[in-house]
Amino acid sequence: MAPARTRTLTWLPVWIVSGIALSSIAGCWGSISDPGNTGGECGLAPLPAPRRLSHTEYRNTVRDLFPTIDVPELELVADPTPLGFDNDGEAMQPSPLLVNQYNVAANEIAQVVRQRRADVVACSPTDGSACGAEFIAQYAPRAYRRPLAPSEQAALQQVFDAYLAQDGFDVALELTTQVILQSPAFLYRVETIGPDRQPSAYDTASRLSYLLWSTMPDDALFAAAAAAELQTPAQLEAQVDRMLADPRALEGFMVFASQWLDLARLDYVTKLPADGLTSNVREALREEAQRFLQEIIWNRGGTVSDLLLSSRAFVSAETAAFYGLPAPAAGTWEEVDLPAERRGFLMQAQFLASHGHPNNPSPVLRGLFVLKELMCVSLGSPPAGVDMSIPEGDPEMGPTTNRDNYERVTGADLCRTCHSIINPVGFTFERFDTMGRLRDTDNGLPIDTSGSITGVSVADANALVEYMAGSAQVSECVTRKYMTYALNGGEAIDDACLTRDIAEQFEANGGSLRGLMRSIAVHPRYNGIPQEAN
Repeated sequence: MAPARTRTLTWLPVWIVSGIALSSIAGCWGSISDPGNTGGECGLAPLPAPRRLSHTEYRNTVRDLFPTIDVPELELVADPTPLGFDNDGEAMQPSPLLVNQYNVAANEIAQVVRQRRADVVACSPTDGSACGAEFIAQYAPRAYRRPLAPSEQAALQQVFDAYLAQDGFDVALELTTQVILQSPAFLYRVETIGPDRQPSAYDTASRLSYLLWSTMPDDALFAAAAAAELQTPAQLEAQVDRMLADPRALEGFMVFASQWLDLARLDYVTKLPADGLTSNVREALREEAQRFLQEIIWNRGGTVSDLLLSSRAFVSAETAAFYGLPAPAAGTWEEVDLPAERRGFLMQAQFLASHGHPNNPSPVLRGLFVLKELMCVSLGSPPAGVDMSIPEGDPEMGPTTNRDNYERVTGADLCRTCHSIINPVGFTFERFDTMGRLRDTDNGLPIDTSGSITGVSVADANALVEYMAGSAQVSECVTRKYMTYALNGGEAIDDACLTRDIAEQFEANGGSLRGLMRSIAVHPRYNGIPQEAN
């Protein structure tokens, strides 16, 4: 069987960029915040700026747009993550390389659509233009996440009919698919504003689906938008509760949690050969963290306190030895109680190993993570010219501990300002080696795990997480992190009224992370709809 002939629309990448520029001229762009406070005490609800789909959202959307085919693996250059998340609207500017990759990806996907035509198109190719119209009507509105304008329908039909006449049905199907997948309406989320300054129901549907599922709306959400059933708090709550009960909500939560907790860091850390960080062990450690987040935090409605203090964890044959526990049968996982020395995510091997240097644990990496991701403390970058080498012992000083080495190297005036904050947090984890195994001595010397956080002295890592579990600053930070993700970064995260409401509900829900997702998703202000008076 001869391979399918491939045609590529080389002019489309230019259209991607120019189309967005034209949209701005046409007045489709939303504004952020309400500096004039013209909408009452809190002003008008903030409207998100137009932004490109993140790579996660792009891949998920293509998957759900064509659920009957296997979408090829798509190569996309990594997006910058200045605030820790890959959906930061201000940072997601399309580079020439990415534009070209979108072109290649659309070509590859369109080829599969063509090859699997019978699984994608229900009508017969002998129907010609009418079958093309049916394909466009079925897929383009879902790809654009709203009904097509008559001009859009006509333009896509024109593309299909032109290639139908020139090259036949299969080429017309392939090239029309390419056009849809490279349209700004597919690649970008651009909310339209009505005369009442409210987003359309379809915009609201996309806000909910990309927040909770990291993908396009499903048929039920599209139907709710078409029936104008996303306009009241009660309607929003009904849809959000339905969506949170769907398995895709776990996937959406894991997109946020994996980036917030930097689970990918384990992929690129290096260790000494003797530590045995093989690809199988890396994969097992990654799954260890994922199972904890999925089961303890998501499925069981875990709280921030559970994240920090839970004694439950999951081990496999590859990871049990890190905890001094019996190994389950190969290929299986077992839920266990952690030894008394460990509690919560921060004392699991995945986190400890991913925040350690090849030779020794890193109190700086561990302390920075706690301060940045759980306390929202911003410390800036190291001064220019500072020595960034990993601290090691000085032979002239005799035996020293890892803590001794860090205190000596970071004690200089140039470093002391920041490291006097970072190191006392990281030192509390010194009983765990670079792979997260418990150790009783360091270089033959006693280990000092005393430290402090925000001026409060703590004896060790257990005392640290105990303090953090009751800290209002941690609760506020987690709220801020999820809002940064939910609002795609930028100025919208400074909406004081939305932040206040969500923080209050987060506290009322006992710090439930699943509840935090719901609180944001159902909030009228997040969805841009009129808010009922208190």
